[in-house]
Amino acid sequence: MSESIHRFFLSCQLSLVAVERKKTLEAYLNEELFPEEREQLKTLNHEARKIEFLGVRRLRNEMNLISPIDYTITRRPFLGIQLDTFISISHSKNYCALGVSSNEIGIDIEEINPRIERIAERFVNIDEKQFVSEEYILDLTKLWTMKEAMFKLNNRTGIEFKSELIIEEKYGENYFGKMLNENGWRRVKLECFQQSELVISVCQYD
Repeated sequence: MSESIHRFFLSCQLSLVAVERKKTLEAYLNEELFPEEREQLKTLNHEARKIEFLGVRRLRNEMNLISPIDYTITRRPFLGIQLDTFISISHSKNYCALGVSSNEIGIDIEEINPRIERIAERFVNIDEKQFVSEEYILDLTKLWTMKEAMFKLNNRTGIEFKSELIIEEKYGENYFGKMLNENGWRRVKLECFQQSELVISVCQYD
């Protein structure tokens, strides 16, 4: 795998997240795509969307996943060829990320920015304030990305971040919580990583 790609291995040895800083559109033009992906690329009008699309396919290629990436009607990504592998995708302003696991997985990345404080009341409930320290911008970013990762693992629509995606405990760098999905409440395990200004969170069923 390219030296420009950072790999974050989870406590489950068959799970990892690959992250790379976005390149220019020209830098991706020789990236290998499946025929259906070339057609999908033609439908994207904005350069930023094309870069995100190609950046994730580059990560897919570097991880030797020989399958097109497709999407469910709720926009959950999956591998078009059955490889017994689950994936999740995330983008930030400057990075692309691809999570790969033998189990269902949700990932999210976000660059640390003080603006997170403005929306904190929308997603942090009163019990979760215990996870916010003096480094509150970093901690709020962690909570936000963890809840976004939970959201991406969840099959439900119309999810309420504050009351239906809940962080309950922290042990070392791992967090545990629960979320309301289509079959009721499910317990989840979350892992957080930091790479410079970027926070990476991963959610899997516990």
